[in-house]
Amino acid sequence: MSQIPNKAAQKSKLKFILILIAVLVSAISTFMLWPASVSREEAREIALVYVGGDRANRASRDFEAFRRIWSVKVFYDGFVHEVYVSMRTGEIVRVEIDRLD
Repeated sequence: MSQIPNKAAQKSKLKFILILIAVLVSAISTFMLWPASVSREEAREIALVYVGGDRANRASRDFEAFRRIWSVKVFYDGFVHEVYVSMRTGEIVRVEIDRLD
């Protein structure tokens, strides 16, 4: 008899956890898809001005340290500069530089 309430409690906990996960996934996806204050083109322009490059090939949405950012790749002088631009403010969050090979 003691196992029946235990199984019911386990099922109840599992249901709660699954619902919590579903709510979190929904909230995160909504947050990621929320319209940005800084457009993709604006992020490309910010990255090009910062690097001084000649072309920005890719700008994609990203999420880093609880911030929505644009990840923009700028090719300049034999290097790939990956410039991370805040979707909210247009501030440059971080830059990574790799040599083109």
